[in-house]
Amino acid sequence: MLEQENYANLVRQAQQGQADAKDRLAREVEPRVRAYIYRVTLDRDITEDLAQDTMLQMVESLEDLRDAEHFWPWLWGVANSKVQEHYRNRKRKAAISASVFYEDFLAQQPDRREKDGLRNLLREELSRTVMAAMKEIKQQYRAVLSLRCFERLAYPEIAVALKCNEIKARVLFYRAKQALKRELMRQGVSKSLLVMCLGMFGKLTAPAEAAPSVTAVAPGSTKVGLTGVVLGTAATKVGLTIIAAAVVTVAMVGGYSAISSGTSLAPRSQVRSFHYTAQVHSYGATASSSLSKGAYEQRYYFPDGIEGAHFVKIQRWNPQMTHKLCTWLQDDQCNYFYHAGEEKVYINNYRQHRNDLRVRRLPTDPPEFTSYLSLVEGELKGVEYTRDKNTGLLLQAVDRRFAEAPLFKTTYEYNSLDGQQFQYYWPDSVPLDDRRDKMHKRGWTYFRVQGQIDGRSVAGRGRIPFVYSTFKKYPPWIVLDIGDDLRVTDCNAGARLYGSGGVVNASYPAGTFFKGLARPWMGMHTIDIIRRDAAQQRIWFDTDLTDNKHEVIITVLGKGESKDIQIKYTIDIHKDIIESIRFKTGNRDAGLLTFVYLEQMGVAQNEFAEPVLPDDTAPARLDSPGMLWLFDLAQAKTFGREP
Repeated sequence: MLEQENYANLVRQAQQGQADAKDRLAREVEPRVRAYIYRVTLDRDITEDLAQDTMLQMVESLEDLRDAEHFWPWLWGVANSKVQEHYRNRKRKAAISASVFYEDFLAQQPDRREKDGLRNLLREELSRTVMAAMKEIKQQYRAVLSLRCFERLAYPEIAVALKCNEIKARVLFYRAKQALKRELMRQGVSKSLLVMCLGMFGKLTAPAEAAPSVTAVAPGSTKVGLTGVVLGTAATKVGLTIIAAAVVTVAMVGGYSAISSGTSLAPRSQVRSFHYTAQVHSYGATASSSLSKGAYEQRYYFPDGIEGAHFVKIQRWNPQMTHKLCTWLQDDQCNYFYHAGEEKVYINNYRQHRNDLRVRRLPTDPPEFTSYLSLVEGELKGVEYTRDKNTGLLLQAVDRRFAEAPLFKTTYEYNSLDGQQFQYYWPDSVPLDDRRDKMHKRGWTYFRVQGQIDGRSVAGRGRIPFVYSTFKKYPPWIVLDIGDDLRVTDCNAGARLYGSGGVVNASYPAGTFFKGLARPWMGMHTIDIIRRDAAQQRIWFDTDLTDNKHEVIITVLGKGESKDIQIKYTIDIHKDIIESIRFKTGNRDAGLLTFVYLEQMGVAQNEFAEPVLPDDTAPARLDSPGMLWLFDLAQAKTFGREP
């Protein structure tokens, strides 16, 4: 088989009229064309006819190809057009009975007289299962899976072949993977085995003369890891067979490997994504706790690691997971909500939060952290969790609460997603209602802080990005002047506390003085950020929804030397911002800070000049005190000491 560069040279020679070049080109590409069309149609007779039509048009139209380097995307476009034209004329879908289909491809396999009878049995069982699943998904899905996984086309090249834009190509590939996963699960196979099943399909449908590298799934093409392959595999005859096949017959299909359930998970610091589905208990602030509101399939992706920002996609299902309902998507640009009843997409100012106002938890949260949240909010009775003993990551949960979904099992999958799954994917026909205010549409804004604490005036200013896409171009910063002798500064370069005369009292890591404040670019609603900041330091809190339902009051209670201090946040739940922070000492009001966010940018730029930290002789950097710095502020302390 020729390399890509040699194909381009052969195409150029054929375009120049060299007859032997045209003949050789036809001989080289015909087996791959035939394999591709078969993978899409799953019909041997149709494949032979369409392959001949494709080859004929290739020879006749080759001179129309302007760039020989783009030969393969162009040729797959020709083949795909022939397939689409055939089914438009026949007015039927590419479908075939499972029994005929299985006998068809099995008959063309190489010598099946294996000495190992068990291996042969496992191969046949796995082959039958994979082909049955492939038969059920859309023809267009088989096409995009073949182009991406076996022909190894990049998304721009797939777009050329399928006559769509690159975004549509990415979306189509993602939907194809999801559809195949669902069909595999219906056959009793864990969706974690997607790569292995694709590899089997590639080998079974490849030209007889194809090299092993061509029949294997292209590295990185699916971005689906095999960590925890055995976990979640259905306890059926087929499921048990697949487990055995994954362990015993990997070399037989080539191009991938299976990992046993005993394999250690990546440590928390190396987690970049997770995926799970759970039943939500009382998903409404006033809803009856006796009813399940549905199964929520949740995907999270962390572009900069587990401590950084994250993207979210949540699909709501009915409890039995037979019908999709509403969908939430939070990417680097916007916060989308698809209303299934209205069939409309809304873009909102705020990050998604739980309507029952419980703190959002993640399967990557340390056990001690979640235990403290349960102490504050009460335990979720009726759900049993299992953690990995080495990493502390959640492995699975069994939910016994709902008759509609008895013994609902949640399996947590890690590092199987990338950013491609978190893109806007609704078609243009779905109406879009953008409800964002000007500053959220802009993606960032300036803000002012005014007030007093314990008789000292406080004046400040800063900048806050609302989404991840503006985070690097317009990074957050804040400057607070407290009285006449104290200044707090925090920006990308670091955080510092200045005393009288501009002397640096202390130096801290960047982001120190955003602890206990809103950080919407991180991907969580402000009400969750504040409470998680508190829980990380084992600080008690209370949560209350105001009568107007537009604001949430979070009261954070001090401990130790600060046990008499209360900090009360008023948060606009729809704008996802802090409106005010009130301080109390015992029963006495000790201070109030109010925040004003600029809708318009017609302001004096010098007022909002980003702070610059000079490279001076600042003290050694101290560890961040977390949100405890606000309690020190309430007590008129001067910071600068070890927390």
